[in-house]
Order: sequence, then structure tokens, then C-alpha cells
Amino acid sequence: MKIYEILELSLYLVLGSGIGTFITQKYFEHRLEKKLYRFNKLYTDKLEIIKNLYRLLIQAEKALDKLLSQREPDELEEKDNFRKTTMVKMDSFIEYFEENEIVFENSIIEIVSQISDKFNKAKSTHVFANMMENNRGSKAWEKAIEKKNNLHETLVKNEMPILKEKLKIEFQNKYRLLDK
Repeated sequence: MKIYEILELSLYLVLGSGIGTFITQKYFEHRLEKKLYRFNKLYTDKLEIIKNLYRLLIQAEKALDKLLSQREPDELEEKDNFRKTTMVKMDSFIEYFEENEIVFENSIIEIVSQISDKFNKAKSTHVFANMMENNRGSKAWEKAIEKKNNLHETLVKNEMPILKEKLKIEFQNKYRLLDK
């Protein structure tokens, strides 16, 4: 082989490896950008879900207070309105969570499950007290009303604020909502 041929071969190897390196680098950059985009999109979507879920929790907590502190009206239109502002709001929180449960960790699922149990307990206590309205003045009615009042005291004033704070702290810690 002549020196000219060796230099030409060396030049092709250098240029070829440079092009190969460039193409490989661009391929990996493209894959990385694609993964970063998916991660950012998922994270952004997850933050939107958290924001909506927490907003629904605030509304449901207010509805819980109203459900346990007031009698259900007798008039049909007012009764429908009462249910929309109480039970439906609590159900909306639970349904929204169930639709998006796949994006949450077990610790958050556990807290929401506890909240759901509290809502169900409140709804059944309210329904029972409402059924006892026909027996107004009886011992059973007094007992149902007392149970509803006691539940209002424990759930609305004690248990729900603690569960809501736990959920807020979980969200803030897991998703680094606050810079530290």
C-alpha cells in the first residue's frame, strides 16, 4: 500500500467515525427529549389532577359540614338543591379520585380511602336521621339526631381537618410543591 492510500483510508475512518458518532449522538438526544417531554407532560397533568382533587375536597368538606349541621328540607325542589350541595359534592370528590387513582401512591390512596369512609358514614347517619323525622319527638328520633350532632362534632371539627392536612402534606412532599 502506498502512503497516499493509507492517508486516504485513515481520512475515511476519521470522517466515518465522526459521522457515526454524530448520528448516534443525535439518536440518543432525540430519545432523551422524547422521554423528557413525556415526563413533563405526565407531571403537569398530575399537578392539574392534584389541584382539582384538592379543590373538590374543600367543596366536599363544606358540604359535609352542611349535611351534618342542617335538616334536609321537606320541599322537593329544596331537597334536590340540598342533595346537590351536600352528597353530590362528596360523591364528586370520590369519583374524581377513582378516575385518577392510577397516578397516586399508596399513601395518598390510603388517606383518600379514610376520607371516603368518613363521607359514607356521614351520609348514612344523615339518611337515618332524615328517615326518623317522621317520628319526631320519639326516643329513636332523638338518638338519631344526637348521633348526627356527635358525628358533626367529631368529623367536621376534628377528623376531617386532620385528614385534609395529611393529604396536603403528602401532596406537597411527594410532588415538591414547595421549594425547600
